[in-house]
Amino acid sequence: MLLAALPRDERERLDPFLHRVNLEIGAPITNPGEPIRELYFPYDAVTSTVQEMSDGSTIETGLMGMEGLAGVQVWLRQRSTASTTFVQIPGMAHRMSTEDFIREVRDRPSPLNDLIASYVHAFLVLTSMTAACNRLHSIDQRLCRWLRMTYNRARRREFPVRHEFLAEMLGVHRPTVSTAASMLQRAGLISYKYGKLTVLDPEGLAESACECYPVMEAQFDKIFDQPWREAVADQARTVRQQ
Repeated sequence: MLLAALPRDERERLDPFLHRVNLEIGAPITNPGEPIRELYFPYDAVTSTVQEMSDGSTIETGLMGMEGLAGVQVWLRQRSTASTTFVQIPGMAHRMSTEDFIREVRDRPSPLNDLIASYVHAFLVLTSMTAACNRLHSIDQRLCRWLRMTYNRARRREFPVRHEFLAEMLGVHRPTVSTAASMLQRAGLISYKYGKLTVLDPEGLAESACECYPVMEAQFDKIFDQPWREAVADQARTVRQQ
């Protein structure tokens, strides 16, 4: 959506530096201490940013899809980061090399810079609220929030996910998340079978999520001066025209 929000002439100027790719599940975007060589503007792929502890445990600190930019640390003039970002939901994205991004976007008066600045602010709100959410809200509410936010970004009702993965993302043990997922399934909000989760009632997930969900998504609405989920159709038309 960041690309779709650009003026047409700027989008056309950047086209030669953008390459459409399919991102497979688990594909690395950033690794701790390693150079960030490429940035990604997702279309229907979703990435997770996680923090890994010395004992091997991990917890998600942020997620990102078509509303953002994976590898945004480069825009902040950092060539590496301490966190891990990887693809959690496979899908399509536009890739740009770090060198092209620095030369054609970051170090130029590109209107994309203002959009990225707004995105960085929204992402910082998301990460800070995620920390509070993990501390204060129930696993059922947090799972509903996570599933609805992922659904918004994956742009489809069915996607691959394992209970072990959900447990890591939410910072709980697998039996805890399995119990919570079973409750959501009995309530008719989701179905889960053979490693694939289907969202049956997205509005029900939003209503059952904690207070963090609307606050988080509202930050991304500000980037585009409208609810960003409603702007998805504009992005879809842009992609089809390319």
